[in-house]
Amino acid sequence: MLNFKSKYPIGIDIGSRNIYAVQLKETRQGFAVRALAHRELEAEIESIPDANPGLVDAVKKMTKNRNFRGKSAVLHIPVKNISVLPIRFKVGATETLEEAILRESEKYLSFPLEEAALDYPSLTPEVDGDGDAYRATVIAVRRKYIEQYLQLMKQAGLTVEAVDYRVSSLIRLYKHFHKVTKHPVILCYIGYFESMLAVVTEDSIIGQRIIPWGVHELIEKILANLELLKAKDNARLLLKTHGLAYEDLESADNSDDRAPDATMVNMRRAIFQVITPSIDELVFEFHKMISGVMSEKQHTAFEGIYMYGHAALIHHFDRYFERRLNIPTRCINPMTTVALSDGNKLPGIDEGAPFALALGLAMRKVTWL
Repeated sequence: MLNFKSKYPIGIDIGSRNIYAVQLKETRQGFAVRALAHRELEAEIESIPDANPGLVDAVKKMTKNRNFRGKSAVLHIPVKNISVLPIRFKVGATETLEEAILRESEKYLSFPLEEAALDYPSLTPEVDGDGDAYRATVIAVRRKYIEQYLQLMKQAGLTVEAVDYRVSSLIRLYKHFHKVTKHPVILCYIGYFESMLAVVTEDSIIGQRIIPWGVHELIEKILANLELLKAKDNARLLLKTHGLAYEDLESADNSDDRAPDATMVNMRRAIFQVITPSIDELVFEFHKMISGVMSEKQHTAFEGIYMYGHAALIHHFDRYFERRLNIPTRCINPMTTVALSDGNKLPGIDEGAPFALALGLAMRKVTWL
């Protein structure tokens, strides 16, 4: 009888400028966070992995946390190294399914197919097809970039068991906490410099996009307009405390602002006026994603929008989107619902919300004989 063993490696999410690491451990109740760490780099990550010597030192310092166990890791590489290809294709009479995926993907690659590492986290038959028609979401990365990241992690003392992709980790996170139905949902991760939108069902990824929009844009606007100099923590606190709540000051469903004073009203009005033009740009990106889905399948009923990452740090962010998109919307900080091992604390005012993708990545178990 085969005796399989499994473990939770360290999940390392490398963003444009921030690195998040989470490791889980088994408990009787499921799992708990064994360790977590965050590091902000001084400069933005370069497209060529070898041009980021500070990355090795940052990961070394993060994993020195005494709560981390072992040297195994699973990895998210930066989105600037990844191409997402939504494709439709038919399998020819003399080719395999994988050969058809390679053939169709090659049309959209910006580099030679022989240099590419491809994965397809979603592959579904076309409903109206004749049996040999499919749609897929293909993830493409230059193979040499993956090899360079593996080498960088080796220099940091880690062995990478798998390279995963943010959309897969976000879906894994969502499915762990929510019951999946046949109706599509919109999953969103709001990052610091870029964000990810994905429309998913229980068995497929209908659409996925990375957009150059992040909470950094809101912080910079607050700093510039309210003359807070470089006090980024103050700007984050204003987003958390006031955010988009001005729109609800006089509404009947306003439960947490019963009698706001003039100072609060003025501050909330100021923050609202400063950040809404940028947030409306994100609303427009949602509209484009929704319109794309509706153009293929009219009368689609979206079950809801689930927002992760920095979205949970912006007061009334979900209410604002729900009103403009007319779809039930929730901002979720999963780190507030998982158990923390002894010695772990959620960092600062962020309360762990930006660790969401790293948490979804860390849920990927590694099994061996």
